[in-house]
Amino acid sequence: MATERFSISMSAEVRDRIREHAADAGLDVSTFLTIAAQAQMDQQDRVRRIFKPFEEARAEAEEQAGTGTWAGDEIEPTREERAEIEAILGRPSRDEAAA
Repeated sequence: MATERFSISMSAEVRDRIREHAADAGLDVSTFLTIAAQAQMDQQDRVRRIFKPFEEARAEAEEQAGTGTWAGDEIEPTREERAEIEAILGRPSRDEAAA
Protein backbone atom coordinates (compact mmCIF):
# COMPACT_ATOMS: atom_id res chain seq x y z
CA MET A 1 0.00 0.00 0.00
CA ALA A 2 1.37 3.39 -0.97
CA THR A 3 1.73 5.95 1.78
CA GLU A 4 1.25 9.68 1.48
CA ARG A 5 2.57 12.45 3.60
CA PHE A 6 0.47 15.29 5.01
CA SER A 7 0.90 17.72 7.84
CA ILE A 8 -1.32 18.72 10.73
CA SER A 9 -1.19 21.70 13.07
CA MET A 10 -1.47 21.47 16.83
CA SER A 11 -0.23 23.15 19.94
CA ALA A 12 3.24 22.34 21.20
CA GLU A 13 1.73 20.80 24.33
CA VAL A 14 -0.34 18.32 22.31
CA ARG A 15 2.62 17.56 20.03
CA ASP A 16 4.82 16.80 23.03
CA ARG A 17 2.18 14.55 24.59
CA ILE A 18 1.82 12.63 21.32
CA ARG A 19 5.57 12.16 21.09
CA GLU A 20 5.71 10.97 24.69
CA HIS A 21 2.85 8.49 24.26
CA ALA A 22 4.25 7.20 20.97
CA ALA A 23 7.65 6.64 22.59
CA ASP A 24 6.01 4.86 25.55
CA ALA A 25 4.27 2.56 23.07
CA GLY A 26 7.53 1.94 21.21
CA LEU A 27 6.17 3.55 18.03
CA ASP A 28 7.14 6.43 15.82
CA VAL A 29 4.71 9.35 15.77
CA SER A 30 3.32 8.52 12.31
CA THR A 31 2.50 4.95 13.27
CA PHE A 32 1.07 6.04 16.62
CA LEU A 33 -1.23 8.63 15.01
CA THR A 34 -2.28 6.24 12.24
CA ILE A 35 -3.26 3.57 14.78
CA ALA A 36 -5.12 6.13 16.93
CA ALA A 37 -6.97 7.56 13.93
CA GLN A 38 -7.93 4.09 12.69
CA ALA A 39 -9.24 3.13 16.13
CA GLN A 40 -11.34 6.32 16.26
CA MET A 41 -12.74 5.73 12.77
CA ASP A 42 -13.59 2.10 13.63
CA GLN A 43 -15.45 3.27 16.74
CA GLN A 44 -17.40 5.88 14.77
CA ASP A 45 -18.33 3.27 12.15
CA ARG A 46 -19.65 0.95 14.91
CA VAL A 47 -21.71 3.78 16.42
CA ARG A 48 -23.11 4.70 12.99
CA ARG A 49 -24.15 1.07 12.39
CA ILE A 50 -25.87 0.90 15.77
CA PHE A 51 -27.76 4.17 15.34
CA LYS A 52 -28.57 3.81 11.63
CA PRO A 53 -32.08 2.33 12.19
CA PHE A 54 -32.91 5.14 14.62
CA GLU A 55 -31.65 7.82 12.22
CA GLU A 56 -33.73 6.30 9.43
CA ALA A 57 -36.83 6.23 11.67
CA ARG A 58 -36.25 9.86 12.66
CA ALA A 59 -35.87 10.89 9.01
CA GLU A 60 -39.09 9.06 8.12
CA ALA A 61 -40.94 10.72 11.01
CA GLU A 62 -39.69 14.14 9.93
CA GLU A 63 -40.83 13.44 6.38
CA GLN A 64 -44.26 12.38 7.60
CA ALA A 65 -44.50 15.47 9.79
CA GLY A 66 -43.87 17.62 6.74
CA THR A 67 -46.71 15.96 4.82
CA GLY A 68 -49.18 16.10 7.66
CA THR A 69 -49.60 12.31 7.71
CA TRP A 70 -48.60 10.10 10.57
CA ALA A 71 -48.25 6.39 10.94
CA GLY A 72 -51.54 5.17 12.38
CA ASP A 73 -53.72 7.97 10.93
CA GLU A 74 -55.80 5.34 9.19
CA ILE A 75 -56.59 3.55 12.47
CA GLU A 76 -60.15 4.06 13.67
CA PRO A 77 -61.11 3.62 17.33
CA THR A 78 -63.36 0.69 18.19
CA ARG A 79 -66.99 1.24 19.23
CA GLU A 80 -65.97 0.84 22.87
CA GLU A 81 -63.09 3.32 22.50
CA ARG A 82 -65.41 5.86 20.82
CA ALA A 83 -67.92 5.48 23.66
CA GLU A 84 -65.15 6.03 26.21
CA ILE A 85 -63.91 9.14 24.38
CA GLU A 86 -67.44 10.55 24.14
CA ALA A 87 -68.05 9.82 27.83
CA ILE A 88 -64.89 11.71 28.74
CA LEU A 89 -66.02 14.62 26.57
CA GLY A 90 -69.51 14.47 28.11
CA ARG A 91 -71.27 13.78 24.82
CA PRO A 92 -73.39 10.86 23.71
CA SER A 93 -71.52 8.42 21.49
CA ARG A 94 -72.33 8.20 17.78
CA ASP A 95 -74.04 4.90 18.46
CA GLU A 96 -76.21 6.39 21.21
CA ALA A 97 -77.05 9.45 19.10
CA ALA A 98 -78.08 7.24 16.17
CA ALA A 99 -80.44 5.14 18.36
